[in-house]
Formats: sequence, C-alpha cells, structure tokens
Amino acid sequence: MSEPDVDGGDPTRVLVRQVFGAIAQYERALISARMQAGRAAKAARGGFAFGSPPFGYRASDKQLAPEPNEQAALARIVEMRRRGATFRAIAEALDAEGFEPKRSQRWHPEKVRRIVARADLAIA
Repeated sequence: MSEPDVDGGDPTRVLVRQVFGAIAQYERALISARMQAGRAAKAARGGFAFGSPPFGYRASDKQLAPEPNEQAALARIVEMRRRGATFRAIAEALDAEGFEPKRSQRWHPEKVRRIVARADLAIA
C-alpha cells in the first residue's frame, strides 16, 4: 500500500493536512500537560523537578545539595561584586583562580551576570 499524496492543493488534500496538523498539535499539548503534571507531583513530594540544578548546587537523592567547589566560586563572585568589580573582571578572576563554570571551558561576563541576578544573590 502506498502513502497518500497530501501535498496537492485540492480541498480534500488540504483537509487531510489540516486534520493531521490538528492531531499533532493535540498530541503535543497532551505531552506537555503530562510533563507539567509529573513535575508538579514530584515537586509536591519534595523532589527537585525542574531542569538542571543552578550553579552552586547538584541534584542528590532528588534534592538540591550544595556543590562545594561551586559554592566557593559563588562566595568569590559575591565578594568581588560587593567590592564593585565588573562582570568581566569577575569572570577573568574566576578563570585565573581556577574556578570552573558548570558547562563551559571559561567564564563569561554574561554567565556571571546571570548568577548575580538570581534572587538569592541579588547584589548587583
């Protein structure tokens, strides 16, 4: 059996494409709703349920736990920012002092800015 040709412009083919598109959109909405419900249930049970842990933490036994090396970097960021250092200066100092960012080889000023902007580090 061959696949139906739905690429044409006649009304039946247009209808078939629209029905397939509506079904695909419905399935995406169902998947999204299931994922949100699962994350909410996990969070309600006390587990960490939302993406990658923020810098300074790791997921451990379904909870966020401090990551010692990253906590030291956070303390350095806070210290330097409170003294008025720019994001670029902080990034360069972190690289020079051997602190490693979570997902890249080097520190970038934008990464430092995002870390500082987190609610628990609002010191900008």
